[in-house]
Amino acid sequence: MAEKKASWDDIPSLDGFEVDWEYEPKNPLGKRAHERMKATELYPVLNVHTIPVKVAANDFEEKGYMADITPVGIAVTLNAMLDRDKPVKVGFFLGEQKIMSKAIVKNVQEIDGKYKTGLVFVNLNNEYADFITGLFASKISDF
Repeated sequence: MAEKKASWDDIPSLDGFEVDWEYEPKNPLGKRAHERMKATELYPVLNVHTIPVKVAANDFEEKGYMADITPVGIAVTLNAMLDRDKPVKVGFFLGEQKIMSKAIVKNVQEIDGKYKTGLVFVNLNNEYADFITGLFASKISDF
């Protein structure tokens, strides 16, 4: 006697199907949406030893130093703390390219008496965004 071939009709419905675990896809960047480039990775590309960054708000003006950068934001090490969600203006040079933008403070982390401050650019000029993105091509990866 011939075996009956399986058909789609033999498979039970998935109505009410649930998984009993929390699935979270693996993101190679962790929870970050964009890869970060550390300032130390930029130093040899730009032939500099530091990248000064000026941050200004209505009641704040200070020069700090870039910690890292993405096409959508920058982390700056400052001597003073800024409040989260505070609007600021930020300016810095990447080589001879001057970058200026509005930004919002997204996070602040105290490290050894200094404040690593994460800023998200607001309406960053496309020319600046393209320039920053282009710097990532110079990043040497460890394969």
